[in-house]
This record gives sequence, C-alpha cells and structure tokens, in this order.
Amino acid sequence: MNSSINNGGKTHIKYAHMHYPKTVELKCKKCKSKIIATNQNAPEEIEHFMDISDFEKKWNLICMDCTFRAELNWDELKEFDLWLKTKIRDIEFWSWNIHHLNMIIKKLRKTELKSDKWEFFESYIPKKWLLKFNSEREIRKIEMLKEK
Repeated sequence: MNSSINNGGKTHIKYAHMHYPKTVELKCKKCKSKIIATNQNAPEEIEHFMDISDFEKKWNLICMDCTFRAELNWDELKEFDLWLKTKIRDIEFWSWNIHHLNMIIKKLRKTELKSDKWEFFESYIPKKWLLKFNSEREIRKIEMLKEK
C-alpha cells in the first residue's frame, strides 16, 4: 500500500479531500492472504466516508486465512500492500477493495456510474488508467483481481 498511498500521483490522497473507504483489502505479511481492514468508527450502512480528524481513528484488521489480527491507524495500514494490486503495461493498478475495483472496471468499460455507490471516486481514477487500460485484454487482466 506504501506506493499507492504515499505517491500522490497514484492515489486520491494528493487532493486532500479526506474521503476514505470503510474497508480496505490488504495482503497479510504473515501468510500472504487477504486481510480485511475495517474502520471502527464508520457507520455500518456506508461504503466510504469523510473524515476531518487527521484520520487517526482505529481500523480492525483480520486475516481471512491465518490468526493475524490487529488494531491500527491509517498510517500504520500503509505498512501493508494492497490486496487488489497488479502491474499492467508497467503501470501499477490498484483498488481499495472489491467495490472500488468494480466501479473502476465499469468506468473503463464506459458504463454509466450514476447509481454506483462509489461514483464519488470516479474523478480520482488516474488519467493514465483511463488512457492505457481501454482494451478488452487489459480490462480482463484487471477483472482477474476478483479471482484472487
């Protein structure tokens, strides 16, 4: 997650809008499986939220395959790689979670996003993704992340 979060050219963070996903899918350092990180303070019924408190709120991390469990803050999450991440044509592609991934795929397929709960993040999709990942072959590679 380090490269995706810290590099403003590859993430929404550079815009400082402080809008975050409720869940982030990460890679477990212990067993290399998927971790679900869930913000403890976000209401159950939402997918993403605004935060104006420097984002020090706690996240619960649970590995889906091993015994790893933790309670961390946003900065500590950056020590983990994102689960839904790959390289295509030497460009890093990533998403916060499966819902974010589905929205990006819709956008790449030029599908209307008006009713998508993740529509807010549409304007933050890196332009190079929209320009470079427009063939069926590249979109299929991105869709393969769903099978991880």
